[in-house]
Amino acid sequence: MFAYKIVMVGDFGVGKTSLVKRFVENSFSEEYLSTIGVSISKKTLNDSTLMLWDIEGHTEFKAIFKQYLLGAKGFIIVADLNRKGTIDNIAKHLELCHSIVPNTPVSIALNKADLEHHITQETIDALYALSPNILTILKTSAKESQSVEELFKKLDSGIIKQMES
Repeated sequence: MFAYKIVMVGDFGVGKTSLVKRFVENSFSEEYLSTIGVSISKKTLNDSTLMLWDIEGHTEFKAIFKQYLLGAKGFIIVADLNRKGTIDNIAKHLELCHSIVPNTPVSIALNKADLEHHITQETIDALYALSPNILTILKTSAKESQSVEELFKKLDSGIIKQMES
């Protein structure tokens, strides 16, 4: 049995907390509550226990934020499909994560897929080109539970493969 830390990273209001709640509790709330600091949840899968660190979105200038990344075995970078700026910031989040924990597996959640959006395959291909450590990029919806389980399970598989090698 493996137990390890996954850190949720992304801009303010992209749905990090909603994805964690959907995955851990199978619930969703329309009510928005901003995460302050870090919120930690736990979910056990077949062969592993995931400690999910949900980091607040306003973190660029906080020195303590980097401390939250230490010890992570994987990252989920979340962006809002309806806010181009959050997609553009994926590269910055990826660079920060890998500056603290190099060569760590990453999944990218392009969240709020239940709403109208205009992302192209070209944009997705450009995101994959950012790093060989990106395992998957999925359009997710915490509200409709679209690709949420798949997001976490693919990252779990990639982390286990890396830990076993």
